[in-house]
Amino acid sequence: MSGLKSNLRGSLIARRRAIPRADRVRASRRIAAVVNGLRQFKPGARVAIYASFGSEFDPAPVVREARRRGICLYVPVVVDLPRRRMRFIALSPGIKPGIERTPGNVGAMRFVPARWFNLILLPIVGIDTRGHRLGMGAGFYDRALAFRRLRRRWMGPRLIALGFDCQRVDCVHAQAWDARLDALITESGLHLFHTGDS
Repeated sequence: MSGLKSNLRGSLIARRRAIPRADRVRASRRIAAVVNGLRQFKPGARVAIYASFGSEFDPAPVVREARRRGICLYVPVVVDLPRRRMRFIALSPGIKPGIERTPGNVGAMRFVPARWFNLILLPIVGIDTRGHRLGMGAGFYDRALAFRRLRRRWMGPRLIALGFDCQRVDCVHAQAWDARLDALITESGLHLFHTGDS
């Protein structure tokens, strides 16, 4: 299974990198516009965002609009690299978001539980037709969002991936612990997933 996922991950990253610059700019504008229209993207909402890495969708325009609307933004930071643990903290001028980076003074930071958010916007390498996410393989998001697997009813936060249409596939060879999302936003719009047991 790990070989299948690894091969798929490499193929999807290459596909994403191959998007021509002009197409990426147009697609990114469309994606940001759809995010701006989300019901949860409103003043006072608590939204977790990410810093893009490599050819991922860059959410910088989403961050600018969120700040303009008075949305409370949070970002993931690594707090325990060997155990692949990350937490969320408020986005402030001194913080560089990204699960690859660990801030120096972790002990002084005020962490926010993932359950507390209205909306979490996630990067993807790939996503399948049922909303199973394929990430970079370290499992940071899967561990941070594990509480969702224990619930019988959905109670938030809303989990929405940001990416491009070329990242959509029929199957990502998901494991039981892989995060399953509520929706995906691409240049072609908002794609909802049924996240019940069936």
